[in-house]
Amino acid sequence: MQTRTPSLTTSVVARRAARGRPLYGEPMHGTTPRELGPAGAQALLTELFEPGADRLAHSIGVGRRAEHVARVLGQPELLVSAAYLHDIGYAAAACDTGLHQLDGARYLRTLGASGELTGLVAHHTAATVEAAERGLDVALRREFPTPPGELLDLLTYCDMTTSARGEAVTVDERFERIYDRYPPDHLVSRSMQHAEPGLRRIVSGIERRLERSLG
Repeated sequence: MQTRTPSLTTSVVARRAARGRPLYGEPMHGTTPRELGPAGAQALLTELFEPGADRLAHSIGVGRRAEHVARVLGQPELLVSAAYLHDIGYAAAACDTGLHQLDGARYLRTLGASGELTGLVAHHTAATVEAAERGLDVALRREFPTPPGELLDLLTYCDMTTSARGEAVTVDERFERIYDRYPPDHLVSRSMQHAEPGLRRIVSGIERRLERSLG
């Protein structure tokens, strides 16, 4: 997939290649942090993903779902920004280890993102399960401490109730489509099977909270 990248991203990639090792784990030095509130997060998405791409559609859908959840449950804009940016690690500019949660968090850190934001992106949707499959769980936990459970659960809920095309779906539909996309022996499929009971509990708990708040 062709991607458009901002000038800062181009600079980071060039430096990374010149030094012969991953740069995305390094904190930003001497550069003005990028604005990554909800509007800035959406702007970054359009720079990194092609129009019409599934990752863009899904990310926007998750962000909009988070806007609704934040309004109903009185949550901060941090949740919304994290929702828009949760899959930024799939962008060509960010992809490094193959664990999109870790790659996305590292990339956002180079842009000056807060520890709260990078932590949510790093750990969303049972990231530690896939990280263990890839042998990256120690690196993930060392670089990005697990954030407080409430915001992380809300972000995971938004992700697990939004389809690849950004549509609102049930958690049953979400799992069904994931398993249709990946064969049973695929790393993602194995990881999701392992994480499924916990993810279902998170979704059920958030659904009950939303029902009480809206009722």
